[in-house]
Amino acid sequence: MNRGKTETILRCIPQPLLDDIIAGRCLPVIGAGFSRNAILPSGKTMPLWNDLGKEIADLLPNYPYTNAIDAISAYCHEYSRTKLVEELIKMLFVNSAQPSPCHLTFCDLFFNIVCTTNIDFLIENAYAQKPQSKYCRPVIDEDELSVAIEEPSVLLIKLHGDLHHPNRLVLTEEDYDGFIKRYSLLATYLGNLLITRTPLFIGYSLDDPDFRQIWQVIGDRLGKMRRPAYVISVGANQVDIARYERRGVKVINLPGNKKNYAKILEVLFNELRVYWSERTIKNSTYITKDRLDELSLPIESTTSLCFFAIPLSMHTFYKSFVFPMAEQLGLTPLTASDVVSPGDNTVAKISALLDRTEIMIADLSTSAIQVEVGMLISRRQKEAKVLLIVEEGTDLPVEFREISHIIRPKDLSALPQKFLESIENSLQELAKDVLPLISEEPQRLLEKKEYAAAVISVTRLFEITFREITKKFVHEYSNLAESDIRPLSITLMMDFTSQSKILDSREIKKIREAIRVRNRLLHEGGSISSSQATRLVSEILQIVSVLRKKFDLK
Repeated sequence: MNRGKTETILRCIPQPLLDDIIAGRCLPVIGAGFSRNAILPSGKTMPLWNDLGKEIADLLPNYPYTNAIDAISAYCHEYSRTKLVEELIKMLFVNSAQPSPCHLTFCDLFFNIVCTTNIDFLIENAYAQKPQSKYCRPVIDEDELSVAIEEPSVLLIKLHGDLHHPNRLVLTEEDYDGFIKRYSLLATYLGNLLITRTPLFIGYSLDDPDFRQIWQVIGDRLGKMRRPAYVISVGANQVDIARYERRGVKVINLPGNKKNYAKILEVLFNELRVYWSERTIKNSTYITKDRLDELSLPIESTTSLCFFAIPLSMHTFYKSFVFPMAEQLGLTPLTASDVVSPGDNTVAKISALLDRTEIMIADLSTSAIQVEVGMLISRRQKEAKVLLIVEEGTDLPVEFREISHIIRPKDLSALPQKFLESIENSLQELAKDVLPLISEEPQRLLEKKEYAAAVISVTRLFEITFREITKKFVHEYSNLAESDIRPLSITLMMDFTSQSKILDSREIKKIREAIRVRNRLLHEGGSISSSQATRLVSEILQIVSVLRKKFDLK
């Protein structure tokens, strides 16, 4: 399996786990070790669970330390739960701790449910710093489990509560002993997740009695049919590995020094996001078959894809009257509903599409679409090519006021011509910057030794060029209005080429060969040699150059 030439850490992740992650069958379980990556005031270190117990023990006179739960329980008994919470707020730097780059890259992943035993706020704060990724809703109490949330969102199950809800905290012996009985519905919910999803422990030691109890019950009931579990570690020794394996957890031992744990995780999460995006596209099926082969190109490639973020109720209008405008300009209109992704993970699918799209048309009718716009802007920054459509009488969100936008009438049944003309003019402006870059893409991909992608890209360039020619040809020699000229399929293009004598038989033969190779690469896989790819790209680029001069195309 090719995971890309630049990968270094992702190769350590077992393929079955990667498959479960892509399919939406993985549950990240975050522990105190992940909070240790937080950005703190100079000279401070976030304590692990055992460290926290020792700090609490130091506040008790003549107390012989044994373990964290005993120390915390003793302090709570001696000085009250209120004082315990106050000390924990200070020890966990609640008022000053900030998410690290490691936290932020984790938020870029496409998990829709995350579980944590941490009682701090680093994870939700990290999501809050990246609103373009997804909305995070912490779940503290059982009655919150029944409340549905829209995608793109993530449910953060805070198994042990948090410091904003002192009575819900699971810290003392009494809390742990009564957890299953007191929070039976939450335990059942977690048990169901562990039955149907593969747990991936990050910064987690499996020392929590309540979690281990649930995990053990699942193991006793399912036996060998219990899903595998994994823990991410860096430079783990044999003692650590053996301890996890006794508990039924496989260790993913990443290479490197433990001191670089946060940076190593950051690299891993970045590689995983790219891989997840690539596999989402590769494993997807397409409702429309129009020129979506560009999705197979590397993420950094320039494509003709134009992503339409539009409400489902307006699909018919946009596909009937706006999509043809994009197609006339050589763009390929695309919506999220055109693609069915593994597990239909909406966040992963949209992110994968935005990674490959050059232009975005967004009808800001829902909060989800606003999030999608934020996702693209966060990726492309000033290079993002976005046109916003705002219904008349609706205020444009403050964060989008510097982006080009047009006003949409509430009533579209009368086919508002001025509105459609505004969209067409805006599309022309956006396309002017994109289409010239597409002509440079085949050669760039060749130089990067992406031979299959270069052939796919150059055949797409020919189609875009030929679409411009046929539009001009038909428009000049027929009475059809430009809006009535529909783009030809590749088969009809070749028929039209032969009949109209636009290309000679030798040139047609070269084009047909490139298309056959492109189709083989797309549908059968395999590879292509450097020499064959170089020859095909060179030949097609030469034909495109001659055609553009002959028909005076800009």
